[in-house]
Amino acid sequence: MSIIRIKFIKGNEVKFISHLDMMNTFQRAIRRAGLESEYSKGFNPQMQMVFGAPLSLGFTSEAEYADLSFVKDYEPETIMEKLGAELPSGLDLQEAAVRKSNKNIMADISFAEYTFVIKGLEDLNDVGKSIMDCDELMVEKTRNGKTRKINIKPLILEFETAGSKGRLLAVAGNSGNLNPRLLSEAMSIKYDRNIEFTDINRSRQFVERNGVKMNPLAKEAMETK
Repeated sequence: MSIIRIKFIKGNEVKFISHLDMMNTFQRAIRRAGLESEYSKGFNPQMQMVFGAPLSLGFTSEAEYADLSFVKDYEPETIMEKLGAELPSGLDLQEAAVRKSNKNIMADISFAEYTFVIKGLEDLNDVGKSIMDCDELMVEKTRNGKTRKINIKPLILEFETAGSKGRLLAVAGNSGNLNPRLLSEAMSIKYDRNIEFTDINRSRQFVERNGVKMNPLAKEAMETK
C-alpha cells in the first residue's frame, strides 16, 4: 500500500469545473492509467483520495494538492508518468512524493497565498499597509441560509499591492479559510466603492510544522505527524 501526495495545476481550461467534477476526472484518469487504487469498504466502495480545500469556481491555481491511496507500492515517478498522461489539458501534475505522515492534505493545509488584479481603486500605493493596519475588517457571510457579520482581519497574514495587482497570504484549512472575494467585499465597504478582484489565482499553499510554514511536499512535512 502507498499514499502518494501530488501537486497539480488547475488552469484556465478547467477553472469552471466544480470540485466534485474534478475529483471524478481524477478517478477516471486513474482507472484509464491502470493504477490500482485502494477502495473503501461497504456496499458502495469509493476510491480513496483526499483533496485540499475546494477552489472557488473561476479561480485558477498553481498549487493544488491531493493524497491518493493505492494498494500497490508505487514510486512517485510512476504516478507522474501514468496519471499525468491521462489527465485533460488544464490539470497538470507538477510533483509527487510518498506521504508517511498521518495527516491527510485536507487536515494539513494551514495557509494559502493568492494573487489577483484589483479593480475599482485608482491609487493602490498605500492600500496594502492600510488594510494591514486595520484592527478589524467586517463583512457579511452567508452560510446555510443564515447571514452574519464576521471580522476577517485575523485571517489575513500578509496583503501587498503593486500596480494593479494584489497578493494575499491568509489562513486556510480546518482552522479557518478566507476567500479573497470576502476581502474585496470588506474593502468595498471600507473605501465606499465597488472593488473587485479578477484573475484570482491560488499561487501557493503551506502546511505548518513547529510554527514554520512549509511546502506540503517538503520531506519534513511528509514524514512528521
